Amino acid sequence: MQVVVDTNVFLDFLLDRENADDAEAFFLWCRKYKVKPFITSMSLRDIEYIAHQRFHDRKLSRDIQIKAYQMSNKVLGISADSAIESLYNDGDYEDRLIINAAKENLMDAIVTNNAKDFRDKTMPCFTPQEIIKIEL
Repeated sequence: MQVVVDTNVFLDFLLDRENADDAEAFFLWCRKYKVKPFITSMSLRDIEYIAHQRFHDRKLSRDIQIKAYQMSNKVLGISADSAIESLYNDGDYEDRLIINAAKENLMDAIVTNNAKDFRDKTMPCFTPQEIIKIEL
């Protein structure tokens, strides 16, 4: 199974935020079942930005960004066509980019803390709490 992991799941784990335990359980589940967690290039950028806003330390922000990369199986790019198509769809632009990247790269699902915001019926979407209940 290959899943795109939304920025918020990485941030919860790496910054020890409110849902850190759920994110940790998800990444342990990935290891147990050999699930490949992917990250988008946009999420990597957002992680560094958010970490820098929190800590005001460029080196620490970069280290957090690198840790997110190391936790991932691969970084997914987002094509120009997906970026443009995302502009013309309803919903949050960043969410649409992740959905389109997942579709373009033939992912099996998206993992996010905001599953209700991912309204695309063609791409399964789970919270960390939901997906870890699946036994593979």
